[in-house]
Amino acid sequence: MAMTTEERQAFFDQYGCWPIEDADVSESGKVFLTAEQIAEGEIIFAKKQAKQYLANTDWYISRYTETGTEIPEEVLTKRAQARLDASDE
Repeated sequence: MAMTTEERQAFFDQYGCWPIEDADVSESGKVFLTAEQIAEGEIIFAKKQAKQYLANTDWYISRYTETGTEIPEEVLTKRAQARLDASDE
């Protein structure tokens, strides 16, 4: 179902780009992913998120090493999970 002009404008206002609808893409330009490809993409995305969390919280480790300031337990728990999520196993 096509978006109304108002819906397209609202999308642009929120995201800073115009939405792409099926009618905007020719049949030869469409890409259809298999369930396996979608699942693989989700795994890759989750790993990237986990690695980004580790990178964003590395400063806690540096601070602890340099000053002895304790790392919040929540951060330690989330970092442990992120290491598992980011691993290739």
